[in-house]
Amino acid sequence: MARPKLPESAEMRQFVADCHQRFGVPLSNELDAQTLKHAYQGWAAVVWIEENSPCLVETEIQQEAKGKVKAGNSTAKRLWRERVVFVPALQRHYCIPRDMPKTLLRAGVRTGLLPAVVSPEDAPEIQASPIEYVLTLANKPSVLIDRATRGPSGWNNVTLQYRESFEDGLSLNYFEENAAPDTLRTQLLSLDPRTSDVWRLLTAKALENERDDLFTPITIKPSELAQALGLKLHPNGSVRPKDSVRCTQSLSHLARLWLTLPNDPDGPQKRVLSVMEIGRARKIDGVSIPSSWTLVLGDWAKYFPRSYAPIFRSLVELPANSATNVWAKQIGTELTYWLRESGSDLNPVRYIEVRTLLSRASIMQDVLDLREQRNLNRAIERFESTLELLGNLGLHERWGYESKSAAKLDLTQGKPEFFDVWLSSLVELQVPETFLRSIAELVETNR
Repeated sequence: MARPKLPESAEMRQFVADCHQRFGVPLSNELDAQTLKHAYQGWAAVVWIEENSPCLVETEIQQEAKGKVKAGNSTAKRLWRERVVFVPALQRHYCIPRDMPKTLLRAGVRTGLLPAVVSPEDAPEIQASPIEYVLTLANKPSVLIDRATRGPSGWNNVTLQYRESFEDGLSLNYFEENAAPDTLRTQLLSLDPRTSDVWRLLTAKALENERDDLFTPITIKPSELAQALGLKLHPNGSVRPKDSVRCTQSLSHLARLWLTLPNDPDGPQKRVLSVMEIGRARKIDGVSIPSSWTLVLGDWAKYFPRSYAPIFRSLVELPANSATNVWAKQIGTELTYWLRESGSDLNPVRYIEVRTLLSRASIMQDVLDLREQRNLNRAIERFESTLELLGNLGLHERWGYESKSAAKLDLTQGKPEFFDVWLSSLVELQVPETFLRSIAELVETNR
């Protein structure tokens, strides 16, 4: 069967431009003839799928993805065996009919509009590019604040306090003058991973000025935060109102945090952030949104050694719009902190226990809840999908279960002890040498 003839260049260019505008993807003005042809065919694949393939809902995806949990048996691969694929531009899973032209499928993979699992041999080579980091504080109080602001889990709903037994008596209190405890509890329930992202960005901004002076006031706008977090802009180029609201809420959460220091003669509680000035406010959806905040780190920072960690910018900008993304943000951040603890070690192969990683990332309770709901497979699949996503973001070059752990998992598959064996399994990571060198340089600088 002869391949359909391609339209004229002007028609292809208009089709590609329309698709880029519709799906909110930036379009380069410089498209040579070959690039234009590939872009046209890639978007034609997306449009064909949208028009000819049934869209699946979440419950159908869960059913399709059921199967044996095993290292390397990713959800994407298992779904594709059933001709199910996630199309990023459409933000949906589709069941691909077998009569879809292979040329379109391959074109979709070549242009990165369809996942590589569809046609691995057509996947574009990943070009090495400079890795962008957000340099953030990594001392004990800063890490505690990071963990505490990922969500309401771990907070005492009665005392409105967050504490970790291994953090030498450090704790956080959620408090605002003249606010009723019930109001504070309601506000605390709205904590989400965006707040910890904002915390890391604020410390990064403080470090941009002068590492030796963390107490230089920081002036930041909610719209500036939204852009730094990689939130999708309005088609007119402005920050969406709802994102300005969310960033303001995150700043408000941080302004309500008080750090308790053990044995401090100047007083046990210190503000995490002091609000020096708030710009003129306007109302958005009934919420008062200041045009800017001028903040300074609380004087708790002077009591602790200066230590820093490079967090991948791609991780900070990853939207918290799915469970896998939320896990990726938290596991990825904790992996960075964990590597920072052995910063002078340049061995790229590292091992960490599944239980340790889940606990440090504050998601062990999520796993236990899924197991209680008889969804253990789903928890393990999400964990493995998270590690694959972190590889795509550059945190590691490969991952797998350590060989003895993998053998134990196979032997106990389907048995009651499988869950405990999985928690005790070691994850093997190949860490990029450039990342390890960046950490080692920071360690050397702080000596």
